[in-house]
This record gives sequence, C-alpha cells and structure tokens, in this order.
Amino acid sequence: MRTVVVWSDKAPERDGVRPVCYDIAFKPDGSQLIAGVGNRVLVYDAGDGDLLHTLRGHKDTVYCVAYARDGKRFASGGADKTIIIWTSKAEGILKYSHNDSIVSLAYNPVTQQLSSATASDFGLWSPEQKSVAKHKVSSKVLCQAWTSDGQYLALGQYNGHISIRDKAGVEKVLIERTAPIWTIAWNPSPDEPYDMLAVGSWDGMLSYYQLSGVQIGKDKELGYDPCTLSFFSNGEYLCMGGSDRKVALCTKEGTRLTTIAERENWVWCGCPRPKQNFIAVGCEDGTIALYQLMFATVHGLYQDRYAYRDFMTDVIIQHLITEQKVRIKCRDYVKKIAVYKDRLAVQLPDRVIIYELANNDAYDMHYRVSTKIQKKLDCNLLVVTSRHVILCLERKLQLYAFDGVKEREWVLESVIRYIK
Repeated sequence: MRTVVVWSDKAPERDGVRPVCYDIAFKPDGSQLIAGVGNRVLVYDAGDGDLLHTLRGHKDTVYCVAYARDGKRFASGGADKTIIIWTSKAEGILKYSHNDSIVSLAYNPVTQQLSSATASDFGLWSPEQKSVAKHKVSSKVLCQAWTSDGQYLALGQYNGHISIRDKAGVEKVLIERTAPIWTIAWNPSPDEPYDMLAVGSWDGMLSYYQLSGVQIGKDKELGYDPCTLSFFSNGEYLCMGGSDRKVALCTKEGTRLTTIAERENWVWCGCPRPKQNFIAVGCEDGTIALYQLMFATVHGLYQDRYAYRDFMTDVIIQHLITEQKVRIKCRDYVKKIAVYKDRLAVQLPDRVIIYELANNDAYDMHYRVSTKIQKKLDCNLLVVTSRHVILCLERKLQLYAFDGVKEREWVLESVIRYIK
C-alpha cells in the first residue's frame, strides 16, 4: 500500500500565532470538507482543495465541526460557547449556546438530532425542537459518537468515564477507566456480531467495548496519546493519529499495518472521505491535507494454487481446480506472498514465515509453519523455492536460506521488474 498527498493547505499566521486545526468533517457525499481552524470555519472542495468559503461567525477558537447525515446542514462550536448551524451553502441560519466552551459535536446518523458537549453538560437539539435539552455530566466531555442506528450516544470524559446514553440523554451504561478519553468511534459495519466501540485514552491505550459495557479483549499499548481514531472502509480498518505526529492504518482490532502520513506536529483530527480510499488530516500547525490510499494486490500463483492477501493481515490460498479455500490469519501486515510447489512464503514487517503442506497430496489444503526468517527485509519482489527465498530490491537480488543466512547477492546494471 502507498499513499499520495492529493492536496494540502496551511492556515496563515495571525498576529504571530499559528491557528490550530482541531476538527474536520466531510459532507456525506464526500464533495466538501469543513475544518475548524483558529476562530474560523473553512469550507473546501474535497476534490481539489479549493477554499470555497471562510466563515467568520465565531469570536474565539473553533474546537469542533460536524455534518448532518442528509448533507443539508453542518454545525460548528468552540471557545465562544456558541454553536452555529450552517446550510451546505455556508449560510448561518441558527445559533445557540452553552455556559462553557463547546468541545465536541456529533450529528445522529439517522435523525437530525445534534449533540453538543462541554465541560459541565451536553445538549440534544433537533430542528423541530424549540429548545435544547441539556444534561449535566460529572466530568468534562472530550468526545462523543453515535451508534450507526442512532439509538445510543457514547460520551468520552476527562475523568476516564465512558457514558452511554439513549437518544433522550438517559444514561444506560457507565464504563470506568482512569485516563482521559480523548477519542472514540463505533464500528459502522453491519456484519459485526455486536456494536463495537473503539476508545483512545491518554494513557497511550486503545481499548474496545460492547454496547453493554463489556470490554472486548485486552488494552493495546500505542506508545503515544491518541487524538483521533475513525473507522475506514466500512469498518474494515481503523485510522489513528495523535502525539506521535503520524497517521496510522490499523486493522479494525487495532493491529498497526502501515503509516499513512508523517507530519511535523501533533495530528488532532482525521476523517475518512465517505465511500472512498481517502483520509483528511488536521494538525497542530493549522495544516489540512487529503491523502489517497492505494491498496496494491498482493498475491502469488503456482500452477493450480493461488494465494492472495485479504484484510491486509490474512492470506487466502485457493485451489483453482477444487475451488477449496483456506485462510491463514497472520495477525500482522502482510507485505508479500510467494507460492512454489508445497511451499508458501509470507513476508511480514519483521519476519518471513515459510509454510509447507501437511501432506504430499495434490489436493491437500492444510498448511503448517515450516520455519521463520526473523529479519526485517526490504524487497519489491519475493520468490520462494524448495530451500530458499529470493528477494529483489531495485537492482539487487538476494538469496536467503530458510535459516536466515544470506548465501548470495547479485547487483545488476538495471532495475529488476520481474522475477519468476
């Protein structure tokens, strides 16, 4: 997989201060990107990065933006304690306020209900209501997310609590952790057996919970404080960023696959473009950038056996005559695959695993681990033989035995495009 910067913009300094981009959101059809930068709301053409509108309705820093599911309205809120509802044509049509700074906004994905959160309460508003229904909270709300059916709202709080509310604002479940809950997201996939909430907390941890409050698996140590996480490609992957100044693509379970982007400052927000392989990123220095993710086909073929990568971490081997398939779960980023006779080589970030058929049968599909080469190897092409693996990198060919010893190396005059 590789990434390409489609466009990038950086807000200019004002009075010697560089405005921060704290939040971004796409219009549901993917045509517009809105961003809260400094005390302004910027509206971009998502395709080419043209700045369509600069909205100056706020008197202080804008902390959050959100787009309604029908694409007709978006909202912004910030340190001036005010929420502004805008039309998709960037016309301000409504204002309302809280007693504290607006830290987070989230539109219900089914109705027009908008949730707004502050240090002391959160409010629920919809166009048919004359007033905002406000509910007190025990600690500052830092983030929030609706379930895909719009029935429940999760609130991440500074004291480490995650409060799950119904759409009327009544608390149904309370999850207690110890560090500030900075970013949360529900997996939108309808294929999941239960609603799954991903939680990024400022003790450098990633955790998962069911709607009932039961934790799924163990905490995953990230090594940095996450500021943003969002599910990508209909819940197949997870994008994360934060104090490490990077945006990472992970499996939906949180296994890191690859780095999408490296920035010069903290990554405060990231948002996938709906139904497309793009992700927008907002940073501490006011930079907004759109990246395109290009997923390459990783596969190998030998006679009647075809192996290919699935979900970036699995390998599926298919027998082309019997049409039998077997899945090998590597639980790590699969970089390259090679097949030869009864051998299967799978390159992962820090090792190459060699599998062999369990039985000497033309139709056998049971693979077992034969050996592992515990080395981080770079290559453009990979070939496996009966006793070796051959790696190609630009003009260089390297021959490794299965015990990890490099036996031969050739450097050619031109770049190698194909080996078989």
